[in-house]
Amino acid sequence: MAQALLTENDFYSMPAPSTPARPSVRPHRPILRSPRQRVRLGFVPLLDSAPFTVAQELGIFVRHGLEVTLSRELGWASIRDRLVHGGLDAAQAPAPFVYRLRAGVDGPPCEVFSSYILNSGGSAITLSTGLRRQGVRTAADFKRHLRSKHPDRPVVALSSLHSCQMLLLRQWLDPGEIDAASEIQTVVLPAAQMPAALQAGHIDGFCVSEPWNSMAVAAGSGWCPATSLHFPPLSPEKVLLTRTAFADRSPDEHAALLRAMDEACQWCEDPQNRPALTDLLSGCPWFQELRLSLRPALLGPFDCGDGSRLAPRDLLRFHGDGLNFPGPEKAEWILSSMRQANLLPASHTRHEGAFRPDLFEEALGPALMPAPTDLPSARIRHA
Repeated sequence: MAQALLTENDFYSMPAPSTPARPSVRPHRPILRSPRQRVRLGFVPLLDSAPFTVAQELGIFVRHGLEVTLSRELGWASIRDRLVHGGLDAAQAPAPFVYRLRAGVDGPPCEVFSSYILNSGGSAITLSTGLRRQGVRTAADFKRHLRSKHPDRPVVALSSLHSCQMLLLRQWLDPGEIDAASEIQTVVLPAAQMPAALQAGHIDGFCVSEPWNSMAVAAGSGWCPATSLHFPPLSPEKVLLTRTAFADRSPDEHAALLRAMDEACQWCEDPQNRPALTDLLSGCPWFQELRLSLRPALLGPFDCGDGSRLAPRDLLRFHGDGLNFPGPEKAEWILSSMRQANLLPASHTRHEGAFRPDLFEEALGPALMPAPTDLPSARIRHA
């Protein structure tokens, strides 16, 4: 599969964003001065890949002594294949990929783990406005629609079956007692193709990370009955997925990578930096025509297309409140959710080694965890 590689020259030829304030990050461990090798990082161009662009463009990788090659991948299958075959050292990946690759669900097993969670939220289910005109508002309405005089199964697109989007879709369907396996036809599409496929009537909906939901809402072809707020607060969305062989061979580089990603995620979280982040991402080749679609999740409000609106902090978060810490309760939530969705073999029941809070704390110090009452609540603001 052809790969679109992003070099340092590509980044430094982009328009410079407005000057951002440097974030106040956690106290650093000693910065790596002489890396033994260049680190190869992969990402898929979604809004929640922003920390990779920020770390490269604002010189955060360099400040932490890292030489990084960023590789823009076409989709999650490419991320999977390049991790399995050693073409990448680490990558942005859906949280369920940790278990997918370790179990060898659809290929050879690969020793990977995650010691850093990149973001929480940022995804939504988008259905066609045609379904809304036919009375679909909730999962219960969708159930009545499926069991009326409409014999064709609705087609819903996902960028991967092993993703938080699949978990979100199933969680929304479950109260309506809809069997996703038999009553919904799921297809895998690259995220960038979903809005056009919806507008052309090739699919009836999709579930994906931003900005593609906002693009469909702005075009008038879609609306969002559910977002990541259906998940528990601070649930993992994307993680930094690392090959064990790389971390064993280059522990200093791995620790420096965690520190760099933590600084980039904290910069992305700061509301004062969001305008500069929007400018920066708008200059990337893959987002150049999508500036207006970047704004809802970054600057707000996020328009669900049905009169409901969300604040950016409610929809997409990159840092804070223990969000980035790969604790055992998050590992167990992902594992149990995958088992319930039949995305893992029944024999795969343990999460030990898949998430490494010990390496997080070695690189960044003890995690600052909030009290339960301090967790942000899910709330929807109506226009």
